[in-house]
Amino acid sequence: EGNLHYVIEKGDNNSNPSYQEVSGAPVESHSPLGYHVGSTTILFLNLSKMVGTGVYSTPASILKGTGGVGLSLIYWFIGFLIASSSFSVYLEYASYFPNRSGSEVVYLEQAFPRPRYLFPVTFAIQTVLLSFSSSNAIVLAQYLFRINGHAPTAWELKGVAVAGYTVAVLLLVFSTRFSYHLSNAIGIVKLLTLIFVAITGLVVLGGHTSVHNPTANFHDAFHSSTTSTYGVTNALVKI
Repeated sequence: EGNLHYVIEKGDNNSNPSYQEVSGAPVESHSPLGYHVGSTTILFLNLSKMVGTGVYSTPASILKGTGGVGLSLIYWFIGFLIASSSFSVYLEYASYFPNRSGSEVVYLEQAFPRPRYLFPVTFAIQTVLLSFSSSNAIVLAQYLFRINGHAPTAWELKGVAVAGYTVAVLLLVFSTRFSYHLSNAIGIVKLLTLIFVAITGLVVLGGHTSVHNPTANFHDAFHSSTTSTYGVTNALVKI
């Protein structure tokens, strides 16, 4: 049971053949859905994964948790280091298993093949119980109601969230190609919006608007930093 057995597998993604532990999921030599993911789609899939529905609300909650501009900026730098570490891990997995597709679960079951099925089962449980998708759907519903100027009830909020989730699932079921194109379009909107917000902030800091003393928050950036353990840990989680 503890012995490892490897075979040479080759996917249909133009990668060279590579070794795979036989107990893992088989390499997809041909996808019936086709291969529509180009470099542009890969870029915007990653962008959409990083820039979610909370991109406009999370910075405010992090600032509130840290209590000051200085500490919040340090937290954002820590977040950059964490993201870079995760990116490095994915690069290593993709280099070791170039013929795999399926993201974390197939990488983990190949990197840690014993005990057998441990990581696939653990990943499935973690994905179901700790998934952020449901909270993203709720946030989407809140944004839609806020745009409409309506104060929703709990059931209205849940109903719109389920509807949004359903639309996303149906798009994937009926057309993966269209889903990719839609994802690219949404990614472009996100990118342009973030660029606009960043440029606007720099313009304000440069004193080119009617905002009086735009650098006031940076005069004593650490003065109001919180000493609450809950605040700083909660902010780190949200990073």
